[in-house]
Amino acid sequence: MASQLNLSHVYDTFKAHRVATLSALGLAVAIPFARNDYLTYLSYGPGGLPYNVAGWLISTIVLRIISREGLSANIYNDRNLPFADEPGFLPNAFPPRRASARPKLGSHPVPQRQLEQLPNEHIRQLLIERFEALSEQATESGLVEVRQSVLERQHKGIFVSSSRSWHAVAQETRGEISHVHAGLDGSVHVTLSPEDCKKVIAAGWGQRHGLDGVKVLKKLVGFTIPVNYILIYAPRDEAEVEIVITIVKASISFMADSRELLE
Repeated sequence: MASQLNLSHVYDTFKAHRVATLSALGLAVAIPFARNDYLTYLSYGPGGLPYNVAGWLISTIVLRIISREGLSANIYNDRNLPFADEPGFLPNAFPPRRASARPKLGSHPVPQRQLEQLPNEHIRQLLIERFEALSEQATESGLVEVRQSVLERQHKGIFVSSSRSWHAVAQETRGEISHVHAGLDGSVHVTLSPEDCKKVIAAGWGQRHGLDGVKVLKKLVGFTIPVNYILIYAPRDEAEVEIVITIVKASISFMADSRELLE
């Protein structure tokens, strides 16, 4: 009987203070979640958004709502895409199937980062060195120029040379071709031909950006991200570094509209 009276009292109290009670319960659940989510955002290192609460709120509240899945390659079957009917720039039967399951990525669309299967310091530095060497080679060929990324803002990026004509995809990225996330994870963003995008995704080497092709993004930030914009997972050994560099080479060739690097 006492137990029934106590439960009745609790119920009456809840009815009398329903809003306050639900608000308190909501806060009890939301505050730990928000704290953990914010710490996850910080764990990526600096990216395209402010590296603080403001950046986290933008990515969490605004960009998560409009982001979409990134593993489907069906979008590249649209014959209206620029270069949809043209051959890619990757070698035949390349890349080979990646040796493990895809790494887990952070839940925030920006910055797009992987949370596991990260390279050690030696491999990360080797990737950066090979990326810089390829950038220098392409610069000497007059294909590209190197400057601060306009998409990530924290890293140096490879851009189509201002002396060359820019096709529609290059104009959409403001000329940016590729950049390495040189901080913690060592993943790479590249811009590939539709055919090469399909090959990379099918082989388990990367995935699309969560905001690619989202038209409302232009109203929010003034530009859009093409569906050709792909995250390449970080290499874990020297052989995988060479695979990633070959993909970057194909990205330069596509964006600069030249097969000179492939010869």
